Amino acid sequence: MRAENKDIIPYRINQARVSRGMSLADLADLIGVTKQAVSQFETGKNNPLDSTLNRIASVLHYSPEFFRKPVPTNSSMASGVFFRSKKTARQKDLNAAEMKIEILREIDDYLSQYIDFPPVNFPKADYIYDGSFPLDNSSIESYARELRDYWNLGNGPINNLMNIVQKNGIIVSSTHFRLEKMDGLSEWYNNKPYIFMSRDKDTNCRIRFGIAHELGHLLMHAGNVPKEDLFKKNIHLQLEDEANRFASAFLLPKDSFSKDVFGSSIDHFIQLKAKWKVSISAMIYRCKTLHLLSENQIRYLNSQMTQRAYWRHEPLDSDMPVERPFAHKQAIKLLLENDIIQPSDFVNSIGCMSDELEEYCCLEKGTLSSKSQGQIVQLRPR
Repeated sequence: MRAENKDIIPYRINQARVSRGMSLADLADLIGVTKQAVSQFETGKNNPLDSTLNRIASVLHYSPEFFRKPVPTNSSMASGVFFRSKKTARQKDLNAAEMKIEILREIDDYLSQYIDFPPVNFPKADYIYDGSFPLDNSSIESYARELRDYWNLGNGPINNLMNIVQKNGIIVSSTHFRLEKMDGLSEWYNNKPYIFMSRDKDTNCRIRFGIAHELGHLLMHAGNVPKEDLFKKNIHLQLEDEANRFASAFLLPKDSFSKDVFGSSIDHFIQLKAKWKVSISAMIYRCKTLHLLSENQIRYLNSQMTQRAYWRHEPLDSDMPVERPFAHKQAIKLLLENDIIQPSDFVNSIGCMSDELEEYCCLEKGTLSSKSQGQIVQLRPR
C-alpha cells in the first residue's frame, strides 16, 4: 500500500480504535481492509491512504486532524489508573476508558495554556503499601478525617462535593461511557489528579459517592501501589473495598453521622438522605460497619428496601440536582466570549468531534458550533 500521509501518528489510530472498544478485526471490517493492514497502520509499518484515513475517522468519530496530532510526552510521574468497575468488566472496556482519560488530559493541557486553574491542594497518605494486608478500618477512618480537616470541611454534611474538589485543583469530567460495569476512573499525572466519572447511572448520590471513592484512590493508593498490581483481580478487589470504605467515612463521619441515626425506619433514612446527600443503601451499610444498628434492624431495613423496590431507584433520586463538573466549561466559555479562541480552534486542536468535546467539558449542545454564551463565574486568563 502506498504511503501518502507521512505525518500520520500511528498511536493516534490505536488510541481512537481502543477508545471505541473496537478490536483490530472490528475496525478492519468497517473500513474494508484486512486486520493485518490495521495493525500495520497502528505500528507505523504502513500509512493509510487519504481515503482510508477518512473512513477510519468517520467510523471512529474523530476528525482526520486527530490522527496527525503529536502525542504528549509520557511522564514518569504518572500513577496507574484506578478503575471503579465490577470484577466482570471486560478488559477492552477498561482500555477504552483509559484512552478517554488520556484525551481529557490533553483537553486540560490545551486550556491551561490560557487559563490559571486552581492549584492542586491535595495531600498524600504516608503509608507503605503491602498487597497482602488490606488497610484496617481505623486507618481508613483516619485518612478520611484528615482530608476533611485539610479542606476545612468540618464534620457535617458536604454541600457540593464537585465544587470542593475542583476548587482544590482536581480535574473532573464526566461522559457517557456506555459501559454497564464501569462507573469511573482516576489517576495522578504530572502531579495533577484527574477524576473521570460515568453519566450512565446519573443520580447525585451515586456521583458524590463515586467522587469520594476516587478521592480514596488518589489519596491512599496512587503512587503507593505498583501499576502491575492494579491488574491483579485480588488486589483490584482489595483496593476497591478500601476506596468504598474511605468514601463512606468521608461522606458520613463516624461521630456526627452516628448522632443522627435514631432507629431503623426506612422513612427516617429518607430524611437522613436529604440531609447527608448519600444513598439510603450506603447509609445502611455504614450503620452496619459502625455497629449503629443490630443485625435484626439491618435485616429489616434491607427487607424494606426490597419491598419498596428502592435498590433500583431510591426516594429523592429524581429530586436532587446533579452536581456537574464546571471548571473546563467555564474556561471554554470565557475564552470564547473574549474572542481568545474560536470554537474551531479548540475542536481542531483536540481532534474530537464537537459533540463529544461538549460532553467531555459538560457544555451545552451547540456551544462549539455557536457563540451564544452566558455569563459565567470568573476564571483568570493568563
